[in-house]
Amino acid sequence: MNQLNNENKSIEGETFKQKLEDLKHSLTHLYEILPSSKQCSHLSNYLQEVFELREELNRLEQGLLQTHLKCCISPNLKIPAEVVLATSKLSARRHGAIIVIEQENNLDNYLQDGVFIDAVLNAPILESIFYPGSQLHDGAVFIRNARIVKAGCLLPFAPVHSGLEALGLGTRHQAAVGLSQASDAMIIVVSEEKGWISLALQGRLYPNLGTFSLLKKLENDMEERSSSTA
Repeated sequence: MNQLNNENKSIEGETFKQKLEDLKHSLTHLYEILPSSKQCSHLSNYLQEVFELREELNRLEQGLLQTHLKCCISPNLKIPAEVVLATSKLSARRHGAIIVIEQENNLDNYLQDGVFIDAVLNAPILESIFYPGSQLHDGAVFIRNARIVKAGCLLPFAPVHSGLEALGLGTRHQAAVGLSQASDAMIIVVSEEKGWISLALQGRLYPNLGTFSLLKKLENDMEERSSSTA
């Protein structure tokens, strides 16, 4: 299994290298022909090429982030099943959400605001908290030891991040990045505009993961538990 994983990582690395080479050639070609062509029709074509190159570079960046998450970060994640289920449904309905899962660092300093819940972690409760129109849906939910501690909490904002703006992501994602910079907390964000599921961890945002990455991690955790009890 480890050999197969290493081979997959190698294949992914070669794919990224090839894409970078393709981008490099395209940029070099564009650089060489720009000074010699000043006709409006040509410039319009060049602008389109630049736009397409930028889009491809953004896709490459997201791919690298997801690979980094899968290879370097995911083995240490502990994502509760109820959170996976809730975020999947919230994403499908495009109900915005921000869910904070406490790790080693105590987050009491960030629990001053919000409403005390103290309920067993449960997907329907999370879905009801983030239902549009709910008084608590704009704030964050804090989870500690498989319990929903508080809801409607305000998080520290990260400095304005051009990358978030370029992806069309707003205040929830800035808040998630801000807390991940200040602690080791794992923050899952659902975008109400796009339905994206994103993860903020260690000061980084991993956008548009979909439910696959979260479900895959859950599946691995369940397999590990089954093996340990067998």
